[in-house]
Amino acid sequence: MRWAILLLLILIPALISEIQVRGQSTVTPIQHVIIVIDENHSFDNLFGVYPFGVPPIINNVTCSVMRPVNLEESPGILRDVRVPLVPGLPWYTSPFYINSSTPPDPQEGYQTYHWDYWYGTEQGFPLFSGSQSMGYFSYEQVGILWDYAEEYVLFDNYYSPVLDVTEPNRIAYLLGFPPSFHNDESSGIYSFNQSIMYQLTLHNMSWGYFVYDLQGIPWPVSTLRGVPDSNFYNLSVFYEDLKDGNLPSVSWVMFLGGSSDRYDMHPPHNVTAGAIAFSQVVNAVMRSEYWNSTAILFTFDEGGGYYDQVTPPYVNGTSLGQRIPLLLISPYAKEGYVDNYTVSGYTLLAFIDYNWRLPWLTSWVENSDLQGFLQAFNFSTARPPLILTPGNWTYPVPLQYPVKYGYVATVDHPVDNLLYSFPSEDLILPVVILILVALAVVVKRRRGP
Repeated sequence: MRWAILLLLILIPALISEIQVRGQSTVTPIQHVIIVIDENHSFDNLFGVYPFGVPPIINNVTCSVMRPVNLEESPGILRDVRVPLVPGLPWYTSPFYINSSTPPDPQEGYQTYHWDYWYGTEQGFPLFSGSQSMGYFSYEQVGILWDYAEEYVLFDNYYSPVLDVTEPNRIAYLLGFPPSFHNDESSGIYSFNQSIMYQLTLHNMSWGYFVYDLQGIPWPVSTLRGVPDSNFYNLSVFYEDLKDGNLPSVSWVMFLGGSSDRYDMHPPHNVTAGAIAFSQVVNAVMRSEYWNSTAILFTFDEGGGYYDQVTPPYVNGTSLGQRIPLLLISPYAKEGYVDNYTVSGYTLLAFIDYNWRLPWLTSWVENSDLQGFLQAFNFSTARPPLILTPGNWTYPVPLQYPVKYGYVATVDHPVDNLLYSFPSEDLILPVVILILVALAVVVKRRRGP
């Protein structure tokens, strides 16, 4: 009997430790991850002229924060970017400022996005996604997002999971691998048991999927087989959980998937209204007991056909999707920092698996440069919250702690040009038609009215 008691005394600490590892124990101080995925904006479309903007603001703040790889050549000076209207022909267009919060929608589609990156260049955008694809915003439209970039971490080498439209990307964000379809009609192809949500359930971790104006299981989670009815809530429940102390370990907060998508920032929805809706999520977290244990990740499902100068990298045998913004907002996020490591939507899942000591969901998740993602954190100090509202925010807001970066990050990764090419016969008809139209316009102008 004594030996049995002694053995129990020896084993109990190990058992408790194992339970903690399998339960809520985290590797980092982050005990709550909140993922917000909006719609259809490339990096250059939202941050192409960050941190100076239009008209340029050049002061101690904008000159101190790290500068991403974007359309700026030097403070307040736009790089001379000329993109052929038709690849290979000497007719050019350039990125332009969208002086509006309700932008036109570029052409979208699997083939269109690959044609945009014409043989590993960005020369196809005006021809295939259209002239509207060349537009970019400034602090006048998305100033709150720029303030978050300035105060926390902006990733300038982050990519959507696949070079494709909305549903394939959003499903990849849940499954951790590139799906086999290239449209928005994937119903029944994949199982809920393949998802990160099922993995969390399997390891007794709490999670919730919160949707603005929820009605039933939200799309596109609803396209998976065997989705349970639980863990899906209206966005109002998210705010209640923050107040009541019931916030799950992992939360998805979505402005897409309910009966209304007016705040998801998809063109032509108002981008300023979408940014303000996101800031309300951030402010609620900052005002709650959870701020000191939370990482908020704000990104997009895909670029939507908007121009971006960086060709997606070739990883794990195929391409990642378009370069899109990713913001990390956390008390442990570095201030005014640009994370320049090649990371993607799969890396968000990698951080969840790593932080809660879970097995890698997939090999794509395992090999998604988690270490590069972790460079965005400084876990030695928790910074106080910074509440931004339409009544008090301005760009740029004062930094919490003075930083002196002031240099441009660099993007350097291998690109497989063949991945972005299609058989030449696929392009003959559209190119010939566009050339004939262009010639007709030239002839008409020369003849006069």
